[in-house]
Amino acid sequence: MASLFPRRGERWSPVSELRQLFSESRVKFMKEQFAKANNHNVTSFDQFNRTFNVKETIDHNEGLLRQEYRVLLEKWWCDYKKFQAFRMPCSHVIATCSYAYRYVLTLLSLIYKTDTLLGVYNNAFLVMAKEDYWPSYKGEVVWHNDMMQRKKKGLPNNTRIRTDMDDQENMKRKCIICHQVGHNRNNCPNRGATSTNQ
Repeated sequence: MASLFPRRGERWSPVSELRQLFSESRVKFMKEQFAKANNHNVTSFDQFNRTFNVKETIDHNEGLLRQEYRVLLEKWWCDYKKFQAFRMPCSHVIATCSYAYRYVLTLLSLIYKTDTLLGVYNNAFLVMAKEDYWPSYKGEVVWHNDMMQRKKKGLPNNTRIRTDMDDQENMKRKCIICHQVGHNRNNCPNRGATSTNQ
């Protein structure tokens, strides 16, 4: 992680110096959405509250049938849900902005700006000092509990609270062949007799 931040910072510095507003992946995504938006029909339902209905006119090969979506520009809402999830205008929002003469890039979240990305990777991690230079610790010492460790093989430890009913000493197991106590079906004295009688 410490080496990743400087590498990413070096990558975003030239992009910021070129005054590129958004990252390449966001620009590519927006171009794709603009192309889709050209094939949508927009109907205004409430011009004052910016409520619109967007109807898709062609299939975009996304596995969905052509749909109609409600777009509420003032509430940053589209029924397609990608606008809310990724905070980037989908094709329906772009078509609506074009219809309403609104600049669509104002709806693109600031987290995708190159300055924001550069600000994230501008933070540096401190190099860990040699253990000899660590300050002495004067707090509580915590040890792990071996009983809480999960078994590597087999079934996990049973954590059920046991009661009198679970006490193995009080249980008297009976043989399933002769129903007597003290042995099981493998060493039952009546085992051969029952098999011959059958």
